[in-house]
Amino acid sequence: MRTEKLTENRILLLQELSKNPYISNKDLINIAGFKDRTYPTIAKRELTRQGYLTENNFEIDYGRLCKNEIDILYAFIVFDCEDEYLQKILRSIRSYRESFSLVEICFSSYLVSFYSDDNKKIREILDYLVDKGIVYSYIIYKRHHKYYWRYPVFIKGNGKQASSIPSFDNLLKDREIPDLNFGKYERRLSLMDLRIIDHFQAGNLNCNLKKIQKYEKEHGNLFSYFKLKKSLRELIKRRIIEKKPYIFPYPSKECYKFVLCLRANTFENTQKIIFNLGEKTRIFEKITYVSSLDNKKKFGFLECVTSPVFFIKLMRNLAVSYTHLRAHE
Repeated sequence: MRTEKLTENRILLLQELSKNPYISNKDLINIAGFKDRTYPTIAKRELTRQGYLTENNFEIDYGRLCKNEIDILYAFIVFDCEDEYLQKILRSIRSYRESFSLVEICFSSYLVSFYSDDNKKIREILDYLVDKGIVYSYIIYKRHHKYYWRYPVFIKGNGKQASSIPSFDNLLKDREIPDLNFGKYERRLSLMDLRIIDHFQAGNLNCNLKKIQKYEKEHGNLFSYFKLKKSLRELIKRRIIEKKPYIFPYPSKECYKFVLCLRANTFENTQKIIFNLGEKTRIFEKITYVSSLDNKKKFGFLECVTSPVFFIKLMRNLAVSYTHLRAHE
């Protein structure tokens, strides 16, 4: 977990990718002044191997996808049964998205996400699992906003290494808040469009169109590579699909990953905290909002990838921040 593992050129490359994920190797050479024309390809391959970079990752704007309103539901599930047994049940739910194991205290727990255009049905399924004793309890939130992706800063403007421990002193300072609203639905998508979206949102086949073409052919869909490429370009142009590479502050296997769901005394303060926390530091963050199903409570929701030290200090400082918030009431 040392910056020395990253050369100045590789840090520059990661910074350019965070600014423009679609940048070509040719443009990287021109902007960064790399003398070796093969350097970007070799460097990206090595950064991927080291765990600093996952380049082929895409985010979907669900507001532009269809007329029906789509939510992403997050359920914090506490259970006391066999892990594999619960995983099998969750994966059998058609709208299941993914799940993450959380820190165990007395019971095992998951953060499980679902795609949903009928939140009542998901609640009924989870209530059924509680009634049958499979799940002990759950808390459910919904997301109807995009993520704001904030990439780690490795080197500050003065040339010094960026810290992986942010300041907790200015969490309530005024700042500009990005617009995280989903886009608007425009027109119906073709089967080809939908199949590309399906593969890209799951990261199937490394989002490689040639591999996707082969897979679809084996399953009865005869899409030409040219038409797949044209469809993808149009989806990107219409901002239905957006490339969002993962750039980790340290090799991913050495990072600490956690989710923070918080609510301040006002939603305005919640926004300030989640966007001020970790700014200009060596931390990777995905920031959004979630709410209770009845929309009465709104929360800040952060997915963080950082050093273990930051998480420990964060837990200590949240209590202090709470005291500051009380003082502002």
